[in-house]
Amino acid sequence: MPTKNVREMNAFERNHHSLRGKAFRAIFLIAIALGVCAVLFGFFLFRAAVSREYRIRTYQLAKTAALYIDRDEVRREAEAVVSVYAAMTPEQRAQNDGAYLARFAAAETDSMQALRQELRTLQETNGAIAAYTAFLDPETQRMVFIADADPKSTVCPPGHWDFIEKPYFDAFLNGAKITLLDRLYETPSMPSVTMDMQQYGYRCTAGEKLTDVGGYPVYIFYDTDMSDVARISNLFLIQFIVLLLIITALTIFFSMLHLKRAVVRPINALAAAAEAYTRDRNDADRDSRHFGKLNIRTGDEIENLCLTMQSMEEDLGDYIHNLTHVTAEKERLGTELSLATRIQADMLPNIFPAFPGRPEFDVFAAMEPAKEVGGDFYDFFLIDEDHLGIVIADVSGKGVPAALFMMISKILIQNNAMGGKSPKEVLQSVNDQICKNNREQMFVTVWFGILDIVTGVVTAANAGHEYPFIRKPDGSFEVYKDKHGFIVGGMANTKYREYSFLMEPGSKLFLYTDGVTEATDANGEMFGSDRLQDALNAVADASPENVLHGVRKAIGDFVQDAEQFDDLTMLCVEYRGAVDETGTPTKDGSELTVDAILDNLPRVQAFVDTHLTEMNCPQKLQMQIDVAIEEVFVNIAHYAYAPDTGTATVRVKKEETDVKITLIDSGRPYDPLAKDDPDVTLSADDREIGGLGIFMTKQIMDKLSYDRSNGRNILTMWKTIK
Repeated sequence: MPTKNVREMNAFERNHHSLRGKAFRAIFLIAIALGVCAVLFGFFLFRAAVSREYRIRTYQLAKTAALYIDRDEVRREAEAVVSVYAAMTPEQRAQNDGAYLARFAAAETDSMQALRQELRTLQETNGAIAAYTAFLDPETQRMVFIADADPKSTVCPPGHWDFIEKPYFDAFLNGAKITLLDRLYETPSMPSVTMDMQQYGYRCTAGEKLTDVGGYPVYIFYDTDMSDVARISNLFLIQFIVLLLIITALTIFFSMLHLKRAVVRPINALAAAAEAYTRDRNDADRDSRHFGKLNIRTGDEIENLCLTMQSMEEDLGDYIHNLTHVTAEKERLGTELSLATRIQADMLPNIFPAFPGRPEFDVFAAMEPAKEVGGDFYDFFLIDEDHLGIVIADVSGKGVPAALFMMISKILIQNNAMGGKSPKEVLQSVNDQICKNNREQMFVTVWFGILDIVTGVVTAANAGHEYPFIRKPDGSFEVYKDKHGFIVGGMANTKYREYSFLMEPGSKLFLYTDGVTEATDANGEMFGSDRLQDALNAVADASPENVLHGVRKAIGDFVQDAEQFDDLTMLCVEYRGAVDETGTPTKDGSELTVDAILDNLPRVQAFVDTHLTEMNCPQKLQMQIDVAIEEVFVNIAHYAYAPDTGTATVRVKKEETDVKITLIDSGRPYDPLAKDDPDVTLSADDREIGGLGIFMTKQIMDKLSYDRSNGRNILTMWKTIK
């Protein structure tokens, strides 16, 4: 593969790597390979055919010589040689040297010379290069000479032998077909072979059997010269190669001409059209039809490709036209979605510190949507000077629908809360309003609480939301498993339950959505409540803002590069209580001072109940103590400052198994314990008016005491709760 792309190559490199260059090389190599095979195969067939003709001709000469030679004379000379040969041991026969040949000296008679002369005459008459008689020894594959007509130095004396390879030896004995051409042309079996022996050269040898002597077949053999075969074969090879080169050159030329016209030129036209299309696609003033102008009529896949490209060009033009409109619309939607993101962010409180003039508490919150806009939301707002509303919620679904539903839910919750409703009443009202027109059947989980800034009491209701985490002063964050109600928007007329807990100065409240605990890493493992609790306790002493930063960092370290699938929303409130100019708490959470008016009675009872709950006071005793609190507080509201108004202070303290409740006012002196108890045995008409409320308080509480100190009425009550 080339290291450069085609646009980086020079002219030579482009020509070398072009389709035409590759096709030329491929055709050239194929032609050369076929030519070499044709030369080798033709040369083999030609030479085999010539050799076959020589063998047939030589065999015919041997047969003719066998007709004219004196067989009796041959037999006599053969008997003389065979008798000597047969009398030798195998070791003596194997010598073939001077001593061995000397044993056949008796065979050199006048009749032997006459036989040689007769053979020489036949040799010269028929144009052979050698004529001789010999017998064959099948056991040793030897040809043993009897008489040789050759007058040269290569003459073989009587008894001289030559070893003949088995295929040739079998051919002399049985007339075997020893070549492939013999089998292809069904050549008759004949004792004729071609041999290239170092001693005699390249010749064709054929023999005709004359007789048998001593069990050995006696033959007359003819040799013809095969040197012309090599010369003729070489000449044929040269002519064949020249002809083949001419044919190969013509084949390559016409193949390349056809390839250029049928393949290269159409493909180059397609490439040029594609390049022009790429260059002009962004210019609206230019003709966008490039493939449509091509007129390729090859009738094959290239024409089909051209037609496909023409269709693609038309479809792509329509697609780009539509894409332009879609892109513009997408940009418009993106702009609107960005605006929706900013609007949603502005809907949530996002300026911190949120209440710089209220040192009694600190609050911080953050929402990180999984998409451009999300369905989670938080909110916090002052209902009045002494009450802070706190909301965290999670809308079903994601994206724009969830964001719209979120804004509606947020507005409804805040509007109902600002009307003075309790948390359960707020959720019930919002649920009913949403269920009236909720055809999409969306819903929202909500945790809504109201923090009494003076007392630290939180009254809350939970509509299917996550459990909050609460940290007491100098403690650790713990899960507060509150009472869950049904989701908001799920079913009309749903009732919700309230609960209260006390936040002492230094306490923290952490609220979150399920995107925090369900944050998932690359292995599919969720962050979970345990990791969240560990992350909170790692930053327990930090400010609410740093608490959220610490939790977010823990989530990021856990999730790492995994995609965020859900919104991450968190809120943390730290309650500090009443503080002086230096920020030091002026009282603990066991004391409440309110205006001595009847409207504050529920607030006083809730304050006391919260402490009683913390002390694990049974519900029945709480109700009894609430009655006693009501009797005392109503007396203070009605009579202590009449006709003016003042304040009343409630203190709650635990003493071993008892709870100690003290009510203090600065009104006119009054000892409720000084008056005698009413006679409850008398009828209502006979009893004096008044005193019954204090009497009930005495009956409910285990012990009461009164003191007038520093211009204040101090009534203390005790009740055993364990």
